[in-house]
Amino acid sequence: MKRTILRLLSIAVTLIVGSNAQAAEPVDISACATVTMADAEKFIGAPLDVAKIDKKIMINAPWSHDSLCTYMPQGIKTDDPTEIPRFLDVSLRFFPTTEAAQAIHQATIEQFRKMAASPEAPIKIIAINPLDGLAANAFYVEMQTDANSDFKSAMIMFVKDTVGGAVSAWKKPQSSLELSKAVLQQVLMKLP
Repeated sequence: MKRTILRLLSIAVTLIVGSNAQAAEPVDISACATVTMADAEKFIGAPLDVAKIDKKIMINAPWSHDSLCTYMPQGIKTDDPTEIPRFLDVSLRFFPTTEAAQAIHQATIEQFRKMAASPEAPIKIIAINPLDGLAANAFYVEMQTDANSDFKSAMIMFVKDTVGGAVSAWKKPQSSLELSKAVLQQVLMKLP
């Protein structure tokens, strides 16, 4: 449920920002190609299943699409991954221009700030901070998704040229932020 809300927020932000710039030839790489099953198992340290692979055309721009790849422990199927001890998710979003990608990135930061300020938010946002030293513009959102636990999950949102996306990974109780950073480095190395 919480993951679905975050994805819907991300899609809603995408739909409100437009670009009049001329469309460039879109990049086409799948999220599962940036982090393979073998890569995911190395990061997570356990056998995994691919729970979701999507390539969907965006409504407002038919030449632009999303690609999603979610890895969960073998045999586990859930709509709320916060309940499981190991998880890795990569989503990529493809834009016609760098300007459009940057505009979405900025709008996403603002949407998360609004959510953090709302007492009715479905999750407790602990921090929203930029990440430096990467081959992309990035920020992370650290969340407490389980009120009965001190564990904080992290999602890193990034944009590199005409590709944006998000990475979230954890091996409880280890730092989700550090693991997500390592996964993001892998993703960025595979992007053009």
